[in-house]
Amino acid sequence: MERMKAVKKSMKFRLLISLILLSCLAGPVFSASSEAGRVNYYADMMDDSYYASLCRYVFDDHGISGLMDEFKALEQGIESSHYEQWKKDASIGRAALIAAKYANDSDDKELARTLMQIADERIAKAKGEGAPVSATGVLEALSTSFWYLVDGSLSKGMKFPGMVDDLYDEYPEDFHVLLLEAERYLNSPGIVGGNKRKGLNLFKDAESVMLEMGASPWDQYTIYCGLAKGYDARDKEKEAKKYASLAMDIYSAGDEDVEDILD
Repeated sequence: MERMKAVKKSMKFRLLISLILLSCLAGPVFSASSEAGRVNYYADMMDDSYYASLCRYVFDDHGISGLMDEFKALEQGIESSHYEQWKKDASIGRAALIAAKYANDSDDKELARTLMQIADERIAKAKGEGAPVSATGVLEALSTSFWYLVDGSLSKGMKFPGMVDDLYDEYPEDFHVLLLEAERYLNSPGIVGGNKRKGLNLFKDAESVMLEMGASPWDQYTIYCGLAKGYDARDKEKEAKKYASLAMDIYSAGDEDVEDILD
């Protein structure tokens, strides 16, 4: 148990350092419009069983040994689904990014690189198949960020904040662009452009869209975690615990900060 706590603290420290570096080129704070986040290109995948299974495997922390089996099951299942081809490739690329981040956090760099390469290949295919620019833009931004975590390339890390802000400036209507912008502001230290109040407000916008139009469990989890941490940063304990509980009802081990709020 003590070893697990030490590993979590080490991972949390590495993430903090990464966020500082990734945020050093933070751009201006954009104002969300009333239409922000109202386009969800993955709306028909909200209940996809293969994607749900992979997310549960990762965010409930089932261990690295069965990760590739879980990912291959998703890959095969989505390939045989009814989705448009660009969406198949984009969603498989997105899943590969999630799995790669988990592998990297578990100190399996070789597996993380393999999954990152799969992700980039799928993202490129989705672009060639006419995917919406914002949909692949979110994935490219995440890939840039995750590659920095995997190989430590500062040039890749420095691109991330600008990529996110450009996406939000041009495509604020995209639900996943809104989530990415909210994450960036909430999790970046203030001295390098973070703004927890702005991040919290963006997550409130995302929650409003979710309540009206629905969202997948994995996106709900992102929103609840963001609201929990945003309220906690503003010393609103009751609201922070409420959303932390909602997040933990979905996945049990995805965010140590949310666990700390409940503790």
